[in-house]
Amino acid sequence: MKNIIKIATIWSFIIISCLLIAACGSSGNTENFVQGKGKIDVTVKDSGGAFLSNVRIDVKSSAGGPIIDTLTTTGSSGLHTFQETIGSDYFFTFTDVAAPVRFKTQTDLKVTPLLTATQILNVVMLPLD
Repeated sequence: MKNIIKIATIWSFIIISCLLIAACGSSGNTENFVQGKGKIDVTVKDSGGAFLSNVRIDVKSSAGGPIIDTLTTTGSSGLHTFQETIGSDYFFTFTDVAAPVRFKTQTDLKVTPLLTATQILNVVMLPLD
């Protein structure tokens, strides 16, 4: 009888643990919190406020450093989301890849991700002179 109680207690603990782990993984925000990740929403517009397509977004861990990630070029929404580990600054470079080039490159815009909120980076591309 004591063995049955011990086995039932152990299995109950295992089942509860599995349910708690599954609950933590079901929400993107919970997962980001547990893993210590932040989120950066990036929008790219022209000076008139229109979203820009064909802008490549490069991400670096230091100003002038090597590129650690290249986000695909922006589509018609001009929006991209970047998720990375908290604790580092990130430097974004925005390059117009349309032919012909319409805008100046915006280099090394610094963002520090936040743990509890989405960081917003709104970029306005300046026209070529």
